[in-house]
Amino acid sequence: MVRGLVQCEWQKVALHELTARTFVLNFQGAKAAIDAELSTCYIRAAWQVLWIFSEDYGLKPDEIETECDGLSAGDFAHVPYETNDHEAAHLLHYLKPEHNGLHVRTGQERFVDVEFRHRELFAFTCEAYSRVMRHRERKSRVSFAEKMREGAFSFPRGHIEEVAALVLNAARARNGWRVIHEASVIHKIRRHAKTVGR
Repeated sequence: MVRGLVQCEWQKVALHELTARTFVLNFQGAKAAIDAELSTCYIRAAWQVLWIFSEDYGLKPDEIETECDGLSAGDFAHVPYETNDHEAAHLLHYLKPEHNGLHVRTGQERFVDVEFRHRELFAFTCEAYSRVMRHRERKSRVSFAEKMREGAFSFPRGHIEEVAALVLNAARARNGWRVIHEASVIHKIRRHAKTVGR
């Protein structure tokens, strides 16, 4: 995902940031995640991490809702068992390369500048396309993507049609990550100098 979405000279830093900022919510990971969230003074996220962790042990109060496969809360991502491409995608469109001393062009702010209204589409599509990419052969990837609309039970109904169509287009394309990138990034308006005729 990083290789497909992030420009070459930023990829190493982006991968390091994703690794350092993602917590797997086992006992040690949950404690580290809560400490990290408390350091940002974002107490609501710290509570959410605690409830997600507690749910596995039957310690979460019934009135607390935690139906999620992970949590992205600003600077960090928290996942129940393993790295989650959905949460990693959210970090890519949240984190700023300039905070790591990387050269940023004018008008570019994030590792992947995603249009705010497309942020969930971007994250769900990255998660789905990562599953598609586990199939080595192109024909197998396309076949898997064609079944996604009916078989993708883990995606919200409100997003499944758009995600499935975008993932299928990506699977058929030569560079699927570029298809996803183009569908969700902020398109800069290029200003052309006006020529004044005499």
